Amino acid sequence: MIHSTLEFLTAELNAFIKLKVGDTMGNRIYLSSVTNEAGIAIPDQSLGLSLINIEEERTIKEQRSTYINPVGKVEKRNPEIQLNLYVLITANFQNKNLNDSSDDYVEGLKQLGYAIAFFQSKNVFTKENSPALAGFDPELMKIVVELYSYSFEQLYNFWTVVGAKYLPSVLYKVKTLKIQENAIQESGDPIEKIHLDTIHKS
Repeated sequence: MIHSTLEFLTAELNAFIKLKVGDTMGNRIYLSSVTNEAGIAIPDQSLGLSLINIEEERTIKEQRSTYINPVGKVEKRNPEIQLNLYVLITANFQNKNLNDSSDDYVEGLKQLGYAIAFFQSKNVFTKENSPALAGFDPELMKIVVELYSYSFEQLYNFWTVVGAKYLPSVLYKVKTLKIQENAIQESGDPIEKIHLDTIHKS
């Protein structure tokens, strides 16, 4: 489900940015790690969408563990896990091709701005307003994307850990994905009657 969510968001962003730049050929954003052994992993002259953290959403954690299945049996399952994903969108335009204006810093900022504009205009995705969602994962019901601001210290620490020089980027919090494997722990008949013994011995 994590990969389906990020693949969907990448595809939606790609379609939006291609319309903005007036070029329907090629990809404008890639689902990619920020770096690899060779350096920046995001292709040159493009944006990268990268998962940088996963956290459990505990404020609305499901507590119920028993369910009645369609045939009337009681099943015990572990409560579902709800996740928030932290996703970084990075512009990799480093002027590698000095005679190519599409590879300059300003163009990177422009396309990063398109990504921000996209999520400003549409930050909730459902099967009703985004029919393509069902094609990525039938269990995905709703995706909510929020801009997440972090401090200069956090920014410095992140790029230090990544081991690369800073590139223009923006961080989003994608919430909340529900993970439920439906592994049955116990199964049995429901309790329908309770008998109380009211006879007291003298």
